Amino acid sequence: MSTISILGQLNRSLGLSKSGMTDFLAEFLGNSGHFLILKSLSDITLEGWQSYFSSPAEYLLIFAMCIQTAYLSRANASRIFGNLIGVSIYTLVDLPYDGLIAFFQEPSHTVFWIFSISISLLEGIYCFDPIKMERWIIPLKSIFRMLMLLSFYSVVRLSESQNYFNFNRWLFFQELTGKRSHLFLMGGMLVVGLLLGIRQLQVTVQERQLKQTNSLLNRLARWGMGNYAVNAFIADRNGLSFEERERAILFMDIRGFTSWCEQNQPQVVAEALNQYYQQIEPVAVSFNPLRISFTADEVMAIYRTPEQAVSAALAMQNVAKVVLSPYGLGAGCAVHYGSVIEGLFGGDDVRTYTVIGDVVNTAKRLESSTAAGDITISDAVYKRLHGQISVKTRSDLALKLKGKMQSVKTWVLLE
Repeated sequence: MSTISILGQLNRSLGLSKSGMTDFLAEFLGNSGHFLILKSLSDITLEGWQSYFSSPAEYLLIFAMCIQTAYLSRANASRIFGNLIGVSIYTLVDLPYDGLIAFFQEPSHTVFWIFSISISLLEGIYCFDPIKMERWIIPLKSIFRMLMLLSFYSVVRLSESQNYFNFNRWLFFQELTGKRSHLFLMGGMLVVGLLLGIRQLQVTVQERQLKQTNSLLNRLARWGMGNYAVNAFIADRNGLSFEERERAILFMDIRGFTSWCEQNQPQVVAEALNQYYQQIEPVAVSFNPLRISFTADEVMAIYRTPEQAVSAALAMQNVAKVVLSPYGLGAGCAVHYGSVIEGLFGGDDVRTYTVIGDVVNTAKRLESSTAAGDITISDAVYKRLHGQISVKTRSDLALKLKGKMQSVKTWVLLE
């Protein structure tokens, strides 16, 4: 059974999702799998493929490092504790069979513990303050991984000795460092480790900057187009093509705002309008609109259902009364429901998600004819919610709207 097949079976048993599998592989290839790969290569080099695949200790090591990888691939994993899981499991299981002295006489076991503790400490220091420590810790981790490769090269060289366990380690070290070819190999690998660490540091900094930029652009997009449009476009580039849909349209506008602006300083007007928007928006958002837009003192919100729109209108009107009454102002509101054309409208450089159609125009006309503090609903909304809402008839129940050939039946919504 190969290492890859064992990894696959373990992932299936752990129930990892596609994103979880990606995180698992990233952790295995970037950290936890390094010792397993080098140890496996050294054992295959020294003992051959047949001995490698017939040794239970090799499968134990694979299992231990996969458990460590699965833990460290979690977002909230402790990097200090996590990097010691593999070596701890391997030691606890193998130690009773080999004995304490024999276990640590094995050079690869000593290498395993030294580098597990080293990486654990480096990652622990890094986690305390990643921004400040990354310039030191990331290159150091890369150098340590090259040192691990050098250590296994030494293990292979040492294992070639006929008198393996009684071999004088100090003489071996002198022999290893006394050759120019070995010095070149060690120096070159350390330099390569440093360069790779510096490169990884650059990648880490760039990834963080890209995430910050992406977060900012995502926020700007949601401010401009709304969550629904952004999510739909990310899921499917053609998800916002023109399509006829049933939508509830809400308009709210401040009555007498133009004349009030003429009587007040621009700074006062800006502060009052911004306060109004800040109070209205979260109330409207709480009913899950597809889009909210602000134009001067007008609010337009698009909802999937009349139920959402009417509930939002009641809540928004209550807030508007509180915010606007100190200024002697009030807002009129209206809700209409029907078929609209929904999609991205605009040219190559400027586009926006919105809806168009007679329903939108009628909703705006209804709002314009509504007194401050009132909410007008169309007959389409009334029929949809009949029995669920309280209404009163307008004096002009059949309203003649500007641009409409026929009168529109309307109702005034009660609390």
